[in-house]
Amino acid sequence: MASPLEGRALVVLHKLEASLGCYDVAGGRELFRLPTADFPHELCLSPDRRRLYVTEYGLRGVESEGEGGNTVAVFDLQARARVGTLSTGEYRRPHGVAADSGGRLYVTSEPRRNLLIFRLEDESLFHVVDVEQEIPHEVTVSPDGRTAVTANIGSGSLTAVDVMMGVVLRQVKVLERPEGMAFAPDGTLLYVVNRESATVSIVDAIKLETVGRIDTGKGPVRIAITPDGGRIGFPLFHENAVQIADTKARAVTHTVPVGKQPAGTTMSSDGELLFVSCEQEGLVYVISVADGEILSTIATGDGPDAMACLDLAEAS
Repeated sequence: MASPLEGRALVVLHKLEASLGCYDVAGGRELFRLPTADFPHELCLSPDRRRLYVTEYGLRGVESEGEGGNTVAVFDLQARARVGTLSTGEYRRPHGVAADSGGRLYVTSEPRRNLLIFRLEDESLFHVVDVEQEIPHEVTVSPDGRTAVTANIGSGSLTAVDVMMGVVLRQVKVLERPEGMAFAPDGTLLYVVNRESATVSIVDAIKLETVGRIDTGKGPVRIAITPDGGRIGFPLFHENAVQIADTKARAVTHTVPVGKQPAGTTMSSDGELLFVSCEQEGLVYVISVADGEILSTIATGDGPDAMACLDLAEAS
């Protein structure tokens, strides 16, 4: 039987050395490394998975002083090269980033409380939305591409935005410091980790109201969901561990000790593997979603953070 590690590649942002690296998951071998601007924070794949968009935040973290950066880097994975730059102009500190199948890119700008929506076909700015809440940190978009949601760490809230109209639909109060979010595949539910409240909030994505919770360890900070929506995985920033939860039972099934302050998270497209990066260790942990076992670790550049999992052919 083939190893679940075979045939996969992992793109990792090296936040502390201004670069990204791509690694062969099976052997941990670095395939290539490319420079970014200072302090890249988040990334997403284009709808066709050929390009990678990286927010160049320009500062170490949310609490850092300074105006920060105002660019989103565009990388071609096959060419292994930077092929463009999106400017966010006066909207500094671009952080959260997501793309949808309709060809739109979503970027949060924290200081101005804005969500920027770009058209990818011509890289034009479609909407600038004031989300009316403090520090919009992360963004995700519904599977149908109609609703974008920001997690606002300064307000303990989510903001739902009508994508085509560019207007706020509703503010949803959650708990302290919401960060990572993941839609259920059918778009009916949204799972939101609350870093300082040790919970995952479950939000009805149609009614835009909280309908449940999953109690977690301390410091859930990012989240990934399996393609069938049955399991979610999230690192515990304050407990040096990773947890996997069953969404039907709404309960944690596995707790996996890892390195110090795990944060970056992604999942393989088939939901078999969960990847968690530990910035201070320079390691990514590769975890089996089914049984919560650590299968391997990958040594990376300085400060591994956000990631994306690819088929190896997509990075070759």
